[in-house]
Amino acid sequence: MSLIEKIVCSENIKMAIDNIRKNKGSQTPGTDGKTIEYIIANKEVIIDKIKRELTTNNYRTNTIKRVEIPKGDGKMRPLGIPTIYDRIVQQSFKQILEPIIDKKFHPNSFGFRPKRSTENALALSSNLINRGKMYFVVDIDIKGFFDNINHNKLIKQLYKMGIKDRKIISLIKVMLKTKIKLPCGKIINSGKGTPQGGIISPLLANIVLNEIDWWIDKQWTGIKTRHNYSSQSHKERMLKTTNLSEVKIVRYADDFKIFCRDRQTADKYFKMTKDFLKKRLKLDISKEKSKVINLKKKASEFLGFKIKVVKIKNKFVARTWIREKTKLEIERKLRKQVIIIQKNRDKKQALKFNSLVLGIQNYYKKATMCNRDFVSIGYKINKVLYNRIGKSSYKKDALYTKLYPKYNYRVWNIQNITLFTIQACKFKIPKFFSNKPKTFEKSIEKLIEKQLDIKNDNVDCDWEKMRAIVRMKYNSKCVVSGEYLTG
Repeated sequence: MSLIEKIVCSENIKMAIDNIRKNKGSQTPGTDGKTIEYIIANKEVIIDKIKRELTTNNYRTNTIKRVEIPKGDGKMRPLGIPTIYDRIVQQSFKQILEPIIDKKFHPNSFGFRPKRSTENALALSSNLINRGKMYFVVDIDIKGFFDNINHNKLIKQLYKMGIKDRKIISLIKVMLKTKIKLPCGKIINSGKGTPQGGIISPLLANIVLNEIDWWIDKQWTGIKTRHNYSSQSHKERMLKTTNLSEVKIVRYADDFKIFCRDRQTADKYFKMTKDFLKKRLKLDISKEKSKVINLKKKASEFLGFKIKVVKIKNKFVARTWIREKTKLEIERKLRKQVIIIQKNRDKKQALKFNSLVLGIQNYYKKATMCNRDFVSIGYKINKVLYNRIGKSSYKKDALYTKLYPKYNYRVWNIQNITLFTIQACKFKIPKFFSNKPKTFEKSIEKLIEKQLDIKNDNVDCDWEKMRAIVRMKYNSKCVVSGEYLTG
């Protein structure tokens, strides 16, 4: 079966619709004003239309709606919103292409990849500082990365990564050349770039920057040697005895750091990386934001965190904080929600405040100094809560007691719901990326039991999900004969 046949397979398109439906953005209309409800109401018609257009090369994208969203530093970020129909098509492509392409990506790339996260990128960065003693970092900021991706270069990279089906290449070209409708109503042609907001855009962006990952890798980790070493650690131990400069990269989408051992190496790679981006990828860097940083003297910002090297008991170790701009943004969001609660004291707004707090804590508790940052934020938010809602108490609901059993802060209650305390959070060591499969037998058993308990009138619509769960549990083998299931 060819790639295009896999993409237009009914099951793949149905899965794409389900995945889009789970996304909050499915309720955001594009230029045609339609949302996921329209797709669900006309599901079979939409599936037939996608099949027909993709197989006959008659697919033409609708214009993308351009909106401006705040970045947090006072500036605005352009975001492109394709129509819901185009998002379904892009999702269908992504589901088939991503497993193929992802295998070609560098292991130190963490952005918009399955099972990888900012936590993994932060863990590796700290490890390179603590164990690798790489205290110099090259900070590179690509100017308008998503808006300046070179289409011809991207297609060539896609071809080199094994996507050689002419129909696939042709359809991706159609997606790249989609016209954009500006907020003022003007329609412009897209000669370069891939709009932020498109389902397939992060995958295409990773394809572009994958080249720089492997280029840096070849300078040290992946350099060819005469002797074949039994492990990578043995090879790197040998490389340290040579005159070669040690260098490593950690990347999350277009945000990346190049770690070096000394200033001279860092300066060299700053110039080399700038030239590589310009000549090979046709991309420019921001002169104001791109620089070489000595982490012993100054902090470097990465993914909303601030990383610096400090001396503790004659040892240099990495310390991470929430960056200052992010702290101000957190305070602004929580203060805004408190004001909403003051005007409308209902459960919905109290729960929204709690979800904000929990989301912030779950993300930023990976910073070693998160507790100090949360205490400073909490001090200001408590003042707002006191002025807007009134006196606090020690009365806590069951959920608060369960989530924060070791904290005895005074709290505020709205409609018998206790507002979560932002400073009730401790540092959690960020985890490295692991490719080992997780043990999920118990969770599968629970899902199966849950499915078996559903009402009879819902059995048909959940049967496919049941089959998938059972297949996963038994590795697609029949428990009686041991043969692989084909149906």
